[in-house]
Amino acid sequence: MRSEEKRLRTFQQWPESSPVSATDLAKAGFFFLGPGDRVQCFCCGGILRSWEAEDQPMREHQKFFPTCKFICGEDVGNQQMLLPFLEILDHVDGQILSLLQRMDVEETALPSQPEYPEMESEAMRLATFQNWPPYTELYPEQLARAGFFYTGQGDTVRCFYCDGSLRNWELGDDPWREHAKWFPRCEFLLQSRGREFVASIQDSYFNTLVFPVSFKWIFLVDGGCSGGEKIEETLSFCDRYVEQLRRLQEERMCKVCMDKDVSIVFVPCGHLVVCAECAPSLRRCPICRTVIRGNVKTFMS
Repeated sequence: MRSEEKRLRTFQQWPESSPVSATDLAKAGFFFLGPGDRVQCFCCGGILRSWEAEDQPMREHQKFFPTCKFICGEDVGNQQMLLPFLEILDHVDGQILSLLQRMDVEETALPSQPEYPEMESEAMRLATFQNWPPYTELYPEQLARAGFFYTGQGDTVRCFYCDGSLRNWELGDDPWREHAKWFPRCEFLLQSRGREFVASIQDSYFNTLVFPVSFKWIFLVDGGCSGGEKIEETLSFCDRYVEQLRRLQEERMCKVCMDKDVSIVFVPCGHLVVCAECAPSLRRCPICRTVIRGNVKTFMS
């Protein structure tokens, strides 16, 4: 968790109602611990929660854990991001966002509670499939065993633990593989199938994707740039994307209702073009016409 980017990745289920942004918390050395709004420092191990509107993460960190080496400015191997991760997520196009969705399954899964504890029983999940559409290619038993319950809408199912949803199932789909492909940090998945299975699915899938737009993350490490790049190259890299980021920022509006901000990423294409209200009515991505298999909700700072 020395990497600010990796800390920020843990905030996937950060409460939307929290008055403190995940970006500020990650910058202050915290990663999301849960439940609720509990966070923990990667260096001193200090835990804070019950955040309020006027709280500043760095100041609160210093107030409650003044001897933390990270807060004291000592070299503890912290890797800062040159550009705020969530700020870029607001602007980059869908193909890049799809790549960034891959989680590092080698990281230790963070302790948490099921999003739907009432669906923890496989029998209870299976009972939700009474009105499962007859045209679907998968048996309810397969989906329930892989942690999913039926939402009652089309062929959309949701994981009782991680809250990940998938739809538009096709012949030959394996619920466990799809679970591992799109929600690799789900603890139910990791405990049921093991890290090696999840890692193999991630590697086999993401190593075969071809992304038309290349995007490079550059971190400042010990005052320099990772990979031996020069500072001049880093600045040049930033300049090349200034205009693109500005243009993409103007495209945050939902392309269906043209009113609300986009907040739903389509799986598997990764395009971020519609709001939460318009997403359920779409079967294909309006950008690339790819069949929508699932939705991932994003939270913009």
